[in-house]
Amino acid sequence: MRRPAALPLAVTALLLVVTPTHADTRLPDAAPNAAESMPVPVSLQLPLILKILTYDRNLGARSPNELRIGVVVAPNDPSSVRAEIAGGFQALANTTVKGRRLRAVTLEYGSEAQLESAVRAEQVAVLYVAPGNGANIEALVRVARAQRVVTTTGVPDYVPLGIAVGIGMQQDRPQILINLAASRSAGSEFDASLLRVVRIVR
Repeated sequence: MRRPAALPLAVTALLLVVTPTHADTRLPDAAPNAAESMPVPVSLQLPLILKILTYDRNLGARSPNELRIGVVVAPNDPSSVRAEIAGGFQALANTTVKGRRLRAVTLEYGSEAQLESAVRAEQVAVLYVAPGNGANIEALVRVARAQRVVTTTGVPDYVPLGIAVGIGMQQDRPQILINLAASRSAGSEFDASLLRVVRIVR
């Protein structure tokens, strides 16, 4: 059954009240992946990502009881970035998504095979890709496709590379980015009413 078109008002309202109070979260300038930035702070992007997931009609099939999100971090991620992401998920510890309790687990990227094994073992339904994973995106996308896991990120540059859902910035407001091909290959089906108010990346 289709949701009524008015439902994205919840997303629109969240976008209107979410105004970042500081600049990009970037890796140190000396790091090779310094360009991989998160223009929207973790504390603001995560609630928006969770709201977006409620518009995935196939979410229930992937996570019938508990919504497990695997946070993919690179081995060389600065501790400050990891701490910000961990704090963001900790603040949402009591949150439910379509009646499912949220649980976040950290998955440090070592190899494609290692990540795929961890995704299966942890029964992850969603991946949140942290900055620093630019070199790992192709492998992440293959794992997501094979395991039917939807990928999300706060790094908008990852979305054209194959990550399904991202949060960027436009005119000082968060902007939702959805890579339709990536989301569909991972088994997601976002409601058309949501797709009308996001930026589609093809």
